[in-house]
Amino acid sequence: MGSRGILDDRLLLGLYGAIGPDGCWTGFLDQLRGALGVRSAVAQVLSVTPCELRQVWTRRDPESQRLASLHDSWANSPANPRFSRARPFPDHADLSISSDHRTPDYSDQDREVLRNGLARCGLGQAFWISLRLGRANRLSLIFHREPGDDRDIGAQELGLLEALAPHLDQATRLWSKLDEVTRRARLIERALDNSGRAMLACDRALHVVWANATARHLLDGHPTLRIRDGVLTAGHVRDREALRKLVSAPDEQAVHVLGETGHDCLHVRPLAPDRVDAGVGLPSDAVMLMLSGPARTAVYDEREIARLFGLTPAEAALAAAMARGETVADYATARGLAEGTARLHLKRVLAKTGTGRQAELVRQIGASVASVRETPGPVADDTRLLWSAR
Repeated sequence: MGSRGILDDRLLLGLYGAIGPDGCWTGFLDQLRGALGVRSAVAQVLSVTPCELRQVWTRRDPESQRLASLHDSWANSPANPRFSRARPFPDHADLSISSDHRTPDYSDQDREVLRNGLARCGLGQAFWISLRLGRANRLSLIFHREPGDDRDIGAQELGLLEALAPHLDQATRLWSKLDEVTRRARLIERALDNSGRAMLACDRALHVVWANATARHLLDGHPTLRIRDGVLTAGHVRDREALRKLVSAPDEQAVHVLGETGHDCLHVRPLAPDRVDAGVGLPSDAVMLMLSGPARTAVYDEREIARLFGLTPAEAALAAAMARGETVADYATARGLAEGTARLHLKRVLAKTGTGRQAELVRQIGASVASVRETPGPVADDTRLLWSAR
């Protein structure tokens, strides 16, 4: 690092690298700590209210991380006047550089409490650069001096932070966008898992770049298709060749069958790369595959069926059994009921759901938002399973 106050390329690389995996913040903050000659360098996202600050996210330099418990025992708590009474960030400022010395809201007593409390934590006075994040949060890089060092922010330190400010603004925008994309991808993945749809994305070389939990569960130990060392592989030469053709020239209007009939069979539909939204963070040549094992049974959450259709727990259990392909006789035998009793229960279920026969009930449950997962087992209704592959 050059002389203090000079923003060099290594510091900029550290800043833009910090918006990636969380661990990158540690190296960048250590660079800043050395450049500023301070005891501690910490990045915080703070929730700002008229009455207090609340820490919602924190990353530290290595030395500060080692002493995190000591620092948090007072410095990042309501006992610190900076968190409970002072207003260290101007309400109107999107970006601000300030310090404990420059905060106007401290009383003489507050300053004494602050000085003594920080000293007990092994820290001195602080200065910071802060950036608004939305309506109520701020990202702050805060720097504490050595214990007993009461100096305000100096000219060279101020110069470095002023030079860093536009880059921090840009990096924060990129970080927010990355976080938005990540959250959207996780939300989509959760929705797909709850729907029971098995989906994965791979490149033309069959390297899997994304797979939801349902797909991983479906392919775990599957004799026809599985993920091995991050690569989608088929057990039979014929299926390997079919899979390579499928991803090299995906046709969304076509459905494919891999494997033999029975438990080895998989239904596959591709989604071409130009239809994959780049906003979810997939490579531009990624092919999305929707998978279904027709010999697997769709199992619905009985509690959710009960809530959605106003059924008792016993009625919901029967409805879920019908939806996964059981007959009334199968259901009655498995539960030690007379078949006539089970049919009376089914009659009540049909009345409550407004359906006239079992097929209508199955379609209604299949079209509902009830959570579904696939599990090995016999299936009676092929039409419903083909729907799950589309």
